[in-house]
Amino acid sequence: MLNKIKIDSESRLSEEQKIKDRRRNVIILIQRYLVNSGYIDSATKLGTESNLTLNQYDAADNMDLYMIFCEFEQFYEMKFMKPPKLVKKVDGQSTPGLPRIPSSGKSGSNNSSNSNNQNAAGSNKKNAQQSKEKDNNSKDAKNEPDSLEIQGTGVQQKQQNNEDANHKDWFDPRVLKGLPDYSDVPEFQQLAAYLQRDICSENPNVKFSDIAGLDQAKRLLKEAVLVPLKYPHFFQGILEPWKGVLLFGPPGTGKTMLAKAVATECRTTFFNVQASSVVSKWRGESEKLIRVLFDLARHYEPSTIFIDEMDSIMGQRGSAGNEHEGGRRMKTELLIQLDGLLKSKKRVFLLAASNLPWDLDIAMLRRLEKRIYIPLPDQESRESMIRRYIPQEMSENLNYPQFAEALKNYSGSDIKLVCKEAAMKPLRRLLSQIEDIQNLTSYDDVRPGPVTETDFAEAMNQVKPSPSVFENQYLKWEKESGSC
Repeated sequence: MLNKIKIDSESRLSEEQKIKDRRRNVIILIQRYLVNSGYIDSATKLGTESNLTLNQYDAADNMDLYMIFCEFEQFYEMKFMKPPKLVKKVDGQSTPGLPRIPSSGKSGSNNSSNSNNQNAAGSNKKNAQQSKEKDNNSKDAKNEPDSLEIQGTGVQQKQQNNEDANHKDWFDPRVLKGLPDYSDVPEFQQLAAYLQRDICSENPNVKFSDIAGLDQAKRLLKEAVLVPLKYPHFFQGILEPWKGVLLFGPPGTGKTMLAKAVATECRTTFFNVQASSVVSKWRGESEKLIRVLFDLARHYEPSTIFIDEMDSIMGQRGSAGNEHEGGRRMKTELLIQLDGLLKSKKRVFLLAASNLPWDLDIAMLRRLEKRIYIPLPDQESRESMIRRYIPQEMSENLNYPQFAEALKNYSGSDIKLVCKEAAMKPLRRLLSQIEDIQNLTSYDDVRPGPVTETDFAEAMNQVKPSPSVFENQYLKWEKESGSC
């Protein structure tokens, strides 16, 4: 039974991947046709909105959108005894469910648009002539097999079983839909284009296996994001997945690394939101940015919204006594959007991180269903970090358990700095020797020596741990408000 469920899930995921590949191929063919026809601005705009350009992929020489349409016309006429036709819409008629496309020829168009159209008239004639010649040449092309070949830069079309390649492919060929239809509110269209830049389009290349320890946090994040996407029929009703998770703890313990792992492995549209993205000096614009942000997240579902340093945005309302009205309205809008998010069926997940969880508003804590404490690394995690940063090939019989015990109050970032400082010491000795040699002709065979225990001990004396004044306060807050 479990094997059948797994096979059905893999088959469904494979079919969804085929649909995504076909959508990407269609957009590539459209862009190539627009470029060949001289519509350079239109092709550029389509590449910006879809996050897919001809620099990443291109159609093969034997594929052309015009030729595909001609073959479709022949097939359709042979099968139904009549050619396919495009219908002419009545003025003002719109297709239900599709965004309205404003007409540039109506009286409401501005003068600059008219002048641009007049200036482009001459070039359009030349482009039309070139397009006609290209179309005539494509008519004489011989028929090719019914398969679409896309030439990519370093991306293979065959399905790869390698997990790393799959994570890389998710960011490389991913096609973003166009922005939502805000034709009634043009201001929202500009804000949506501004917030679209916060979508993570590059692979952070951090997997859950790269993070030492924190097994409980990794399990809950997979349970909240990854598993519901793979087995959606299990997570219904009372088993609906978590919609909000708060990661709190001392600085440098891996909260942002967990967010990068979510962006890498969970294959959702990842919004990396910062305070500067949603806070504006103009009256009323901050709450509009919050609203448009959640509109985009629902539009690009499944989505993950990551807000680092959540306390800087959602501090307790009215606690300081001099809270600005604009900041209070922004917090209220964020709470309203989150409350609506919890009641919607859209697959949108909020991931927040904070070093000062006791400064968060209590209404926000209610909407963050899981509140996970990310403590300082234990001895096993510290030893794993040291072995990863300074492997045995780089060291001279380091006593890893002893140094892991000595780094008791160090955070993950502190341990990385200690290892970096220890690795720099052999390099400094090598550089001083190189400077003393006058006639050194080749650096190929010159390598730094191994890291000794003396180097590591000196590095520990130089790099002090981050202050952990609030460690007891974190434990107390976890006992009172934690949810894990």
